[in-house]
Amino acid sequence: MPESETVRRRKIFPHLSSDEAAAKESDEKKQGENDEAYDNAKSNKPTAAAAANNNNVVRNTESSVHHLLPLPLVIITLLCSGLFWVMSFRDAFATGQPLLLNLSSAPSLAQAELSLLDHTKSQKWYHDDDSSKAYWKSARGGLGSIRPYTSDDNDMGGLFVRKVTGVAAMGYHSTKLWSIVFQSAPVPSLLDGQIKMKGASWSIGHYDPILTLGMLGNCCIAAFYMMRIEELRNAGAEPLVAMLVMASLIEALVFGAYLMSRRMSMKKTKKVIVGNKQQQPQKQPKRPAQKKKGSKDKDASSPSSSLPATQEYNPQEDPNSIPSRIALRTVLIVSSIISLISVRDLFFPGTIISFIPRDDIYLEWTGAFFHSPPPDTVESDEYGLESPLYAGDKFMGQLLGLYLVLGCVWKFASVCAWSKGNKAMEFKSPENVDRHGVVSSKMIWKAQAFGDMLLLFMLRMFAPAAKSASLDLRWHLMTVAYEMIILGLYGFF
Repeated sequence: MPESETVRRRKIFPHLSSDEAAAKESDEKKQGENDEAYDNAKSNKPTAAAAANNNNVVRNTESSVHHLLPLPLVIITLLCSGLFWVMSFRDAFATGQPLLLNLSSAPSLAQAELSLLDHTKSQKWYHDDDSSKAYWKSARGGLGSIRPYTSDDNDMGGLFVRKVTGVAAMGYHSTKLWSIVFQSAPVPSLLDGQIKMKGASWSIGHYDPILTLGMLGNCCIAAFYMMRIEELRNAGAEPLVAMLVMASLIEALVFGAYLMSRRMSMKKTKKVIVGNKQQQPQKQPKRPAQKKKGSKDKDASSPSSSLPATQEYNPQEDPNSIPSRIALRTVLIVSSIISLISVRDLFFPGTIISFIPRDDIYLEWTGAFFHSPPPDTVESDEYGLESPLYAGDKFMGQLLGLYLVLGCVWKFASVCAWSKGNKAMEFKSPENVDRHGVVSSKMIWKAQAFGDMLLLFMLRMFAPAAKSASLDLRWHLMTVAYEMIILGLYGFF
């Protein structure tokens, strides 16, 4: 039967044979493959591998946008806080040196800066002449201007106030710059067998405490300058002070705007997630099969039916606990004393705190009795009439107290203002970050450890001069060093 069919086909199509047909089919198939490859080479259609790579690139881009800070926020922080940081650096390591002297495009700002330096008497330690004091550049307001003894001529107490003011301001503004400009972006890590992102993320809310505290601190700085605007206007420094107030308020406004926008977007995201969960069909639980009468309940008598054993409570794993107990104790011991003295210098300059040893010597050494003599005292009778002449010294003393208080607020908030946080925040999302509150606290601890290091260095430089004035700074050095070590250990490790 098969042979008759082949013979019949050969009679109908005599010009074709089975071998020739197979060869023709193979040639047509090869020709079709070549044409398809040629068309794919000429067309712009992506291949499967290219499409997969494009999807990975898009996914990585979305993830980076999800974590990184907005670029306008970074730029505003760099400009505004950077301006304050540069001026603070000048006060700490080049006291009295004008920065805008050669700025020909804004002569009013240059003149206002000179007037401000003259009003605060900061150029007293800046020697730019051909005298022997100006032979070394470090003596032009730098560290070389610090003498190992105190006298009425060199006024090391006044220099101490100005340099520590610069150091405290650097510590405050470095917290914003370090956290926002030099962001520690999340990196993938293997956690519990899954790849998770660990680090500081913008969308999750790790930067909310930074923005909140920075906004409040900037408002305090602007309010301080605005309360002294009449005094600074009479000194001729109004243009520069207006620029500093504007920079503080602009940065605070930007911080508040981005803080509100992030929280609003988070609320919208939560509403979408809740709506999707409600739209998903819920599986009805299966009804247990009815047991026949007289049958024994084996499950009730089995040991597995007993109540599950409760896990032992571990305070270190409690998400409602504080970020670090050791850091809390350290900050309460050290920063409480610093904040007490700073609040006194800010709101009640010249007031003697009786339970602090040698506090009267500290006030006399730093010149507080000259600009704010206590009433009904010998100092009031001696310096009361001359106190208005030391308005610039009072301005610098209060500015020192303000920046030290703001630095202590950073540290107090980082140890007790928020909880540690869950380990599995948004556990269904690959952007999970371990310990929400600890991540925010570590950013502050790093910068404040840097600020404590600068403060420790400056205290050590002035220790001989203070000792010559019967003021021992060894306890100050030990306490600040202790806080610096603890914050550095818990911030970087």
